[in-house]
Amino acid sequence: MSADSIFIGTVEGGEFKLLSSGSGSSGEVRLTSISMQESRLPESGEIDLTKYEGMAIAVQWHDGGGWIYNANIIDSGGPLVTALARAVFGEKGV
Repeated sequence: MSADSIFIGTVEGGEFKLLSSGSGSSGEVRLTSISMQESRLPESGEIDLTKYEGMAIAVQWHDGGGWIYNANIIDSGGPLVTALARAVFGEKGV
């Protein structure tokens, strides 16, 4: 797994806020467990992020323009890790 295959972000209001993808991009994206090749809507596999609320998470991915396909949450962090992630990527901590 290369560094470019991981998104780092926070979960706020049940949504994933992208901090970094290894390429410097940022913004809000949605996570789905389905692959891009499946002939169904990405919403049908959308991942429920409520248990990660307020946390930083790392997601292995396949970018699909507004969606992260084949999303696999590979790690999550508590308050300290979340504050550090926000500081590193220029977002103010809580």
